Formats: sequence, C-alpha cells, structure tokens
Amino acid sequence: MKKGLPIVLMLTLALTCAQAQYVSRLGRFQVNEVKGCAPLTVTILDTNLITTGECTAGKPCLMNAGNGTPQQQNQFIITYPQAGTFTLSVLYQSIGADDIVITVDPNIQPDFEVYTCSGLQTQIKITDKNYDQYQIDFNNDGTLETIIPNSNNQTASHNYGVAGNFTISVRGKDLNSANNCTAKILPFTSLSTLPAPQITSLTALDGTSLKLDFNQQQNIQYKLEIAVNNATTFQQFQTLYGVNSVTIPNLKTDDNYYCFRLSSFDPCTNSNTYSAPICSQNFDLAILNGLNRLTWATASAGVISTEILRNNTSYTIIPGAPTFLNDVDVVCKTNYCYQVINLYAGGTRSISLEKCGEAFTTVNPPAINNVSSVVGSNGVQLTWTNNPLFTVEEHAILRGFGSTFGLIGKTVNPEFSDLGYSTENATCYRINYGDLCGNASLQGDLVCPIRLSASLDDKNVITVRWTSLKGWRLGVNQYLLRRFDKSGGLIQTVNMGTDTVFVDDQPDANNQVVQYEVVAVANETGLINSVSNRLAVTKEVNLFYPTAFTPDGAGPAENETFTVRGQYIVSLELKVFDRWGTLVFYSDKNEPWNGTNNGKPLPEGTYVWQVQLSDLAGRSLNFGSTVVILKKKS
Repeated sequence: MKKGLPIVLMLTLALTCAQAQYVSRLGRFQVNEVKGCAPLTVTILDTNLITTGECTAGKPCLMNAGNGTPQQQNQFIITYPQAGTFTLSVLYQSIGADDIVITVDPNIQPDFEVYTCSGLQTQIKITDKNYDQYQIDFNNDGTLETIIPNSNNQTASHNYGVAGNFTISVRGKDLNSANNCTAKILPFTSLSTLPAPQITSLTALDGTSLKLDFNQQQNIQYKLEIAVNNATTFQQFQTLYGVNSVTIPNLKTDDNYYCFRLSSFDPCTNSNTYSAPICSQNFDLAILNGLNRLTWATASAGVISTEILRNNTSYTIIPGAPTFLNDVDVVCKTNYCYQVINLYAGGTRSISLEKCGEAFTTVNPPAINNVSSVVGSNGVQLTWTNNPLFTVEEHAILRGFGSTFGLIGKTVNPEFSDLGYSTENATCYRINYGDLCGNASLQGDLVCPIRLSASLDDKNVITVRWTSLKGWRLGVNQYLLRRFDKSGGLIQTVNMGTDTVFVDDQPDANNQVVQYEVVAVANETGLINSVSNRLAVTKEVNLFYPTAFTPDGAGPAENETFTVRGQYIVSLELKVFDRWGTLVFYSDKNEPWNGTNNGKPLPEGTYVWQVQLSDLAGRSLNFGSTVVILKKKS
C-alpha cells in the first residue's frame, strides 16, 4: 500500500477514482480495477483496444489470472480471494500476449477511536496507518459524511443534535483502488455532559510502581494527572482510552507518596471533568522492643477511615486519617506483615506496600509464683500457671535441699513429676523458664510440698504435724485433714484452718490402722489444691493382765481367774507353765484360767504365761510374763 501521497479531500474525487479504467502493459486490453482488498473481483472491460474481433467466440483468447488457477478462454471476470501481487495476462491468437499487474491487499478493518464530547457531539481519531484515506459514516446509514487522508492521528467531529445510541462506520481506501475494503463499525452514545470518572483503587505493586483502577465508560478519553507529596500541584501524566487500569512505573514509593486525579476529557471543547484525588502512602515499619511501629505519610483529604491489615487479615479500622499505629499485641520471634489501606467515599481504596518484620522483646518474664504440689506414692506432681502475656519456650525444674538447688529436668508443659522426691529430705523446688524471645524469667518462688509426720504415745493418742506449704503467691486459705481407714476409705475430714497440728485422741475400736493426709486450699481462686504425703499410723494392742489372782472361790469374781486382754485383737493363744516348764493351761479362745490343771487346783506359786496373737493390723505378736497364784490363809 502507498503511504503519504497527497490526496485532495473531495468526495467527488474519490468517487471518480473509484470508476477509473486501467490499460494493460502493451495497451491491448482494459480492466476496471488493478488494486483492492481481498477478495478483489477484476472485470476485463475491453480486449480490442488496438484490434478487432479478438477474444470472441469465433476467435477466443486465453486468460491467465496469475494466481495459480487454471487459465480459461474468454474469462472476463476474475476473483482474487487472497492477498498478493498477481500478473493477469491475455493471450491473443494473432498478436500474442499482454498483461497487467493486479495488487490485492489484506482486508483490514481500520483502527480508530471514538471520543464522547459534551453537547451531543463526538470526535473520531484515525489511528490506523494501512490506507491512503478513510471514509467516515457517523450514522452507518450509507451516507458518507467525511473523508480523512492518511496522516498522524487525523480527527473528525460530528454533532448528533439528540441524545441516543448510534453506530459509526469507518472504511479504509487506497488511491487508484477499489472501494471494497471492510468497514469497522463501533457503537456510540451521545451525551449532553461528560460524567466525572471514579477511581476505584490505587495499589502499590513494589518499590517503583503503582497500579490505578477506575470505572471506565465507553468512548471517553481520560487524562491522568500526578502530584508528588501533595494533593494540589497536579501535572499532566498520561492519556488513557479503552482501559480501566494503568500501571505507573519509575516511582519511588518507599520515599514519596503520590496523588492522582483522573478527568473525562472533552476533545471538542478541550475541557476536563475531574474525579476526586487519591493518594498512595509512604509507609515504614519499625520493629522495636515489645512493639511494631507503623508510620505513613499521605494526603488526608477525602480519607474516611484507615484499615490496617496484619498478615493478610484485617487487624483494625481507625476513623479518619491517622499517620501511625503502635502494635503491642505481638509475640516475639513471630513475623508480622502489614499494609495500610486508606478508605475514601464511594468505596475507593488506596493500598500501601506490604512491610514485614520479626517482633522481639528484651523484657524478663515474671517469676512463676503459683505452684501446686501433690505428693503421691511415686514422688510429687508439680503443677503451675504461666503468665498469658509470655510464651514459654521451656521450663527448668530446680530441686534443692536447703539453699543449694540443681537442675533435675526440663519441660514445655506447666507440669512436672519428680519420682525422686523424698518427704524425709525436706525437698523444695524452684521453676524458671525462658520465653520465645530468648529472655530468662525472674527466679521462681520457693516451692515446698507439705511434709506430714505423726507420733503415737502409750495411750494410742496420735499427734499429726505438717509443714506449711510454700508455692502460692497469696498463701494458704485453709488446711483440710483427711482420715482414712486401712483400706483407704475416708473416715473423716477436719477443717484445720491454718493450724498445722492435729491430735487424734478419740477412741476408735474399729480402726487400728489410720491413714492421714493434708489438703491445702489456696487463697487465690483457680489453683489446684496441694496434697501432702499420706501417712499410716498403727495403734498398739496394749495388753491388760493381772500379776496375781486367788482362785479359792472366796471372791471377788475378778480375782478368781487369770485373763489377758487388749485392743484390736483378732485371735489370741494363751499358754501357762509351772516352774518346771510343764504346760498347765492352754486356750486359743481367749478363755480365762481358773488356776487348775485337769480340774485340780494348783498350789500357790509363780507361773509363766505366753501369748501369741494377731491384731487388726495383720501382725502376729508374742508376749509373756508371770502370774502368782495366791491362796487365802485359813
């Protein structure tokens, strides 16, 4: 196609050129077209420009289209379906061949832009460069209103006079060419006034670029303006058409903030209708001891509220246009990522870059000061509560006897079992820990489980004593002493208040073995009760027996026989021997001895007795002594 040829802008000239006739190379025949868009139909109008009687039925000619199709006799209409350059030839019988070059161009719909103007007008800009001229039909009704030559962004305007929907047709054409190229048709709506554009979002993509999104309306040309670190001194930046977003490169989004406004541009009046401005943020994140500090700079005009995203989740929404936030709700060694979103009227959003950092703190966590201790047959179970503001990495359990403490174990959970605990050794503990930030806690408070002991006097009175519990910040509210039978069944619970001594002097013929334990109840609610070691005390049988008796029938009755008695006896076997070691009495039914042997009274004297018994505690015991038989003097 030819470019840049001078063209007379007259419709009549275009129509005249469309009806031209073209002569072959040797002047022997004539065609109606030598150039056009595919498919192009060429008609041979006259084959006898210098001859007569040629190319008739009686004297046919041979036509060759030059496009690879078979040559035919007297083929006066030839169609070229594909683009290319072809040599059309006519072979005469008498004078030989003649030819003409046919040029078939690609059938391209020309590119153009349609701009809406106010006052029911439109303007067209031809952006296509493929044709010598462009024919414009503003109503697509077959009426050719304007012809524009090929030049840089030629424009044409039209006033519709009424508001409504129309279609605009633009067809490309070359000089000395058939007017058969396909037109491009676009819809258009005429408007009285141009609507103001609305920016929907401004997003920081990286340290050098921002992306602007807006609601695009068809056929409106937009002008984008930019201001640096303010929202007043705007400068022309870019013209936009047919898009609803634009990426602005070569910025310094980490050092500046940028404000934008968008206008609907009226090319007919060279005027603008502006949107509300929107601004990015110059956003910085500082990781400080125990807090993450967010600061940002932007223009506050139009900002309704500010939303902070933390790790891609909405963290807080602050009314108005603040410029900083101190986030103290952080856990050390945890990575946090933030974005600042300014919210404008109509839902417009400006989204900052994402800034990330790992939180830290150098604050020593508080000491562990609420530890409960439960002593059992397998040592002691320690349980405590951690401060919820600190995340423990690991606890260190220290055991001591007196003032020296050593490490005996580590645990992540707030509990620990010491199988090596000994009540007799006055064992105490301290629990320290480190948090996730690598900070060591203050030294834990002293933890000493309750140590229970008991003593038994010769009257089977039991005195129970225990040490005061250590391990609770606010101390003990009360001690509960529990009495159990030999099998562990609860007999009694006594509220001791804060006393640490209990005297068990109540007669109890049924329980020779009594078990004790002490439960401590804390002043502070929510703590597990502490429990002492369980201690079993076995009472003695305490035998009662006379040292002499008078089996003479003279009374009183209690002096007539010899009997061994005691507490908690299950079975008793009594044997009596004379001074020569002869067994004179035996009973396994705890029967009294009346001083006889085989029914015969025994003489006065000293006799030896032996007892073998079993008690309620399951023990087998042996006792023995002497008894004297006395006779009343006559």
